[in-house]
Amino acid sequence: MLSRPQSFWVGNPAIRRVFAAAGLWLVVMGATVLAPGCYGRTCEGDTAYFGGGPGEGRLLTTDLWESNAIDGVWLPFPGKRAWVFDLTTLGPDRLPDVITPYVTAEADPTHTPGSNFTLGAGNIAELSGVKNGQVVVKNGTCATYYLRVVVQTTPRPPGAEAGAGPGTSATTTTFDAGNDAGSDAEAGP
Repeated sequence: MLSRPQSFWVGNPAIRRVFAAAGLWLVVMGATVLAPGCYGRTCEGDTAYFGGGPGEGRLLTTDLWESNAIDGVWLPFPGKRAWVFDLTTLGPDRLPDVITPYVTAEADPTHTPGSNFTLGAGNIAELSGVKNGQVVVKNGTCATYYLRVVVQTTPRPPGAEAGAGPGTSATTTTFDAGNDAGSDAEAGP
């Protein structure tokens, strides 16, 4: 009997391994290029400003500001977006004391059935740029959310004037510990 000649490509195990490795490499590279995620320029962020224009944010009290009402439409918060909030309506000399970012997957979570919201934490709501009259909230992820921010400052003491600096007031009372302690020590017969 005559045997059929085997092809060099089919019968050679070294060649089969090379083709298998090349095929695997092509599959992995194709998946990497086509897969969604933070590859290349698919998740570049931007910076947006809010609070300085008319109708942007509101004072709830003299010490409490919100970016938008809880039952309204929230701010778009796409991946890598940094919102710079202008809080000068609280007073340009007032440092934010409590910053509470809320995030949700819906633009209007209180009127969308089945929707919810939560406190933003970790890289979903990164806080930075905190200074008098300003705070920055950044979405450090590539996911899209919606944002609401509530900022509270320390209440001014009674009689304090805006712009006079924190802890100052129109009337100044001084306490001299030496005189107070001395009056007790010098009390005698």
